[in-house]
Amino acid sequence: MNEVRAQNPSGGKRISDVDRKRVLVIDDDMPLRGMLAAALRQHGFQVLLAGDGEEGQRALKIHDPNVILLDLAMPKVNGWDFLQRLQETGHLGRVPIIVLSAHLHVDPQAVLQMGVAAILPKPFNLPELIDLIEHLSP
Repeated sequence: MNEVRAQNPSGGKRISDVDRKRVLVIDDDMPLRGMLAAALRQHGFQVLLAGDGEEGQRALKIHDPNVILLDLAMPKVNGWDFLQRLQETGHLGRVPIIVLSAHLHVDPQAVLQMGVAAILPKPFNLPELIDLIEHLSP
């Protein structure tokens, strides 16, 4: 199967991009973001990238993703702040959120009770993550 690119050479979007599931990756680890972007695109997802919760908020408003992958420990606006802002604006629960974090210093149940769909500790199993995204996205 050929990889579908998000942009055609002339810069416009292809019709097929409209049908592809959008995954927003919010993580400050640039190599991890790049690896996830490449792997998810290879599986047919349209990938949006953000380096912290503030960029993630903007991307969420503009691109309306189907699933969000969220790191909790980030500089500036961290994952907890991102979740809190979603809760305050009534957007928490509208988009499935998968928390990817190496540092879960709290009870995973507390994270799930905030409206997060799933938690995967880093390092995670990529095929498991892709299956989870497929399962959670409409």
